[in-house]
Amino acid sequence: MATQQPLERNWCSELVSIVRVNHGCAETIPGNLEEIGERMAVVVTESAVPAGSRVHIACKSHVLRGVAKSCKFDRLLGYLVEIRLAPASRWTRDWFVPEHLVTFRRQQLRLSA
Repeated sequence: MATQQPLERNWCSELVSIVRVNHGCAETIPGNLEEIGERMAVVVTESAVPAGSRVHIACKSHVLRGVAKSCKFDRLLGYLVEIRLAPASRWTRDWFVPEHLVTFRRQQLRLSA
């Protein structure tokens, strides 16, 4: 039987800081929040953030916590850092809405036995 599941992507543009938390030392890297979801965020920066790094994303008066899942270099944009958000730091629109938020929804076909 086939069912349709909504697939949602939240693109945005908001200046943020990534704070790498490393054994008591903190390194702050400016960036731009490009995409956000309940469990993940993508930030573009001018500096690499190694995968596995514990990070905080500081956006205005809100802080999201997580771990850098990947960091890919794009020669036009810079470093795209994908961050897996911690369970206690899940994002919802009720908590805060980034600047220039655009939500794209499409239906995804799911097949089940």
